[in-house]
Amino acid sequence: MAVVPKPEPQEDVLPPAPAPAKPKPAVDPKAREAALKEISGYRVVTAWSIHRWPLEKRIVHERARVYLPRTYRARHGTDVRTVWPGTDINQFVHKHYCEDKAKRAREEWPNYVAGEAILAKRHEYLGPDPRVAGYRIDADGDYHVKWYDAFLKDQWVDDQKWDFDVRLNAQGKWVEVDDVDP
Repeated sequence: MAVVPKPEPQEDVLPPAPAPAKPKPAVDPKAREAALKEISGYRVVTAWSIHRWPLEKRIVHERARVYLPRTYRARHGTDVRTVWPGTDINQFVHKHYCEDKAKRAREEWPNYVAGEAILAKRHEYLGPDPRVAGYRIDADGDYHVKWYDAFLKDQWVDDQKWDFDVRLNAQGKWVEVDDVDP
């Protein structure tokens, strides 16, 4: 009987070290400004006026709360409403702001559309030309309306202003990044 030696364990061969990462190309400031101008122009065009019926559907997939400011930059608080799965949030916001407002509120808050406040609607207290530019979803899944006022050229959500920036993605295309502090 022949004696066969026990096979010795062999070390696995490690893969070669990865090549050093290529340095990111320098961002051309003119290209960045052009992309920012183009994307902000698109955002302005797609923001829908609150006193008109929204053309786009945005369906909520789970129960959430929507924070709806009562006046411009929520100086007089916000109304919190619950939306259920299957609700079109754009239609929900439109219906909320097209309701008549109580007479008491008409006398206390500035109406930017009609000074006499004849049959004032809720949207008339948000500014001269309020438009919905989108929604910010917080950590709890609640929706906050992003407003853009075409007359004032102002962007705000709840009681603060919002802005956005552009960055290059992995494919080298400009994409928007929301909620950058101005």
